[in-house]
Amino acid sequence: MGTPASSGNRGVLALGAALAKLCLRAGPDHRVVLFGSHRSAEPVMMRPEGRPVAIPMVHWRMSLQGGWRHHLLVIALASLAYRLSGSRTLQSWLSARIPWIAALEQTAFVGDVRGGDSFSDIYGMKRFIIATLPVLSVLWVKGGIVLFPQTYGPFKSPLAKLIARFIVRRASVVVARDRESRRIAQELAGDAQLVLLSPDVAFALHADLPEMVELDPPIPGPLATGSVGFNINGLMFNGGYTGKNMFGLKLQYDTFAYDLLVALLQTHPGEVLLVPHTLAPVGDPESDNGASAKLRDRLPPELRSRVRIVAGDYDAHQLKGIIRTCDFFVGSRMHSCIAALSQGVPCVGVAYSMKFAGVFESVGLGDWVVDGRTTANADAVAAVLACYRDRRDRQPALAREAEAARGRLTEVFSHLTATAAKGTA
Repeated sequence: MGTPASSGNRGVLALGAALAKLCLRAGPDHRVVLFGSHRSAEPVMMRPEGRPVAIPMVHWRMSLQGGWRHHLLVIALASLAYRLSGSRTLQSWLSARIPWIAALEQTAFVGDVRGGDSFSDIYGMKRFIIATLPVLSVLWVKGGIVLFPQTYGPFKSPLAKLIARFIVRRASVVVARDRESRRIAQELAGDAQLVLLSPDVAFALHADLPEMVELDPPIPGPLATGSVGFNINGLMFNGGYTGKNMFGLKLQYDTFAYDLLVALLQTHPGEVLLVPHTLAPVGDPESDNGASAKLRDRLPPELRSRVRIVAGDYDAHQLKGIIRTCDFFVGSRMHSCIAALSQGVPCVGVAYSMKFAGVFESVGLGDWVVDGRTTANADAVAAVLACYRDRRDRQPALAREAEAARGRLTEVFSHLTATAAKGTA
């Protein structure tokens, strides 16, 4: 749970494919089912090991168009009745009518990843509550849930923190993907739970470089190596969903992105590759591709000719393969950065939240995070350029840390799946 079946955000899709891979590898007889918001119960195609696999889908909707049995509020209320009744007769009756409940009964355990960073109210209380209802359903039907490696907090609202504490204290396994999140989750858990630490699951995602990469403007032949990669976060570029500096940044992100792009073109002798990691229609505040086009169009012609935008509709595996060709990478979407870090590509994270620091620290690059909440434009540009100059010195150690992170993930999931299935965490 907590990773969509389809999305323009390739980061959350990377979480789903990586989680499927790790859970399937952890045991020879393991099977994976996807629980979440979707239009239908049709199986979802994923590529956890590089080849397409049909993953069964158990879905909920916020619309009655798919039938009342699949509506999230109906599922939540039915799950609460299931819990409170204590009557096996009523539970069987509910299970026969609510496919979600029937599917939950058949699982060894259910794990939730919350998009990696949504166990928090930073994206708004409405989104937090909607993501919480399926979790409560699992708790009411199964009595426990696994919280897969993710970021916990921050919490602006006391209510959000209260709900978070309720969930963490009833989870069978809680895993954080960075030390600060582990501290926050452990504070929520108290003595009821020992919070585990793991690398982000997307370190396990395999890369798949397309034979021909669609670029704007196009190039003949395959994609060359040695470019500087730059991921422009459309949400930061547009001031968040509100358009009014939703994340409270000191960094003037759109101006910073232009200044940095010019500085990189003046410093790096080759091309700069703009790599959207969330694809959305132009005009959507989430659109990395729209923001990338706006940014490049601001450049004078002599610089614009050395900037190309990845224009194809590529999945997370393919984008990771494209990022692997880069000599240096700058990203503001977390999973664009993880795509680089996990392959030993020196990467700077331009952060809008606490989640970046811990993930970068896990591979020895904690000092390569530029925190947009506290850093002004000129200082941010200077920091990125300093990292660019040090990229070759830091790359060997990064490659070793990335390999170690993949090994730790395998160990964590072998333990996690065995423990969770036994219900003895």
